[in-house]
Amino acid sequence: MSSSVDVNISIDELYRRILENKKRLIGYVENLLAVYDKVNSADDLPENSERVVIDIPNSFPIIVYKSPSRKAYQELFSKALLFLKLEYAIYETLESRLGKLKGYDLKAMVRYFNDIPTTIVIMLSNE
Repeated sequence: MSSSVDVNISIDELYRRILENKKRLIGYVENLLAVYDKVNSADDLPENSERVVIDIPNSFPIIVYKSPSRKAYQELFSKALLFLKLEYAIYETLESRLGKLKGYDLKAMVRYFNDIPTTIVIMLSNE
């Protein structure tokens, strides 16, 4: 995972990127649900398999399944959806707040974690 910084981006451009990323995220969820439906309808997949849980303090536990199963896929998809929901909530909030600032020719400094804006500083003056 990487982080990057946009030092001088217009709010209008940032808003456009937010909408674009939100649309991409919705595509991920649709594809994930299509794969989930295929896994659930697979006849040759066992219901359960043996699993090992690696519990790391102050982090998410790592779950390793010894072989593919419906339960393994359900757990994997539910974790993926949790992270996608969080990312969607970030984009939804940014869309709402930045939408009110569009058109005022404002600039911002943005720090990203991966491609998700994590910190936005709006510059009220171009000086």
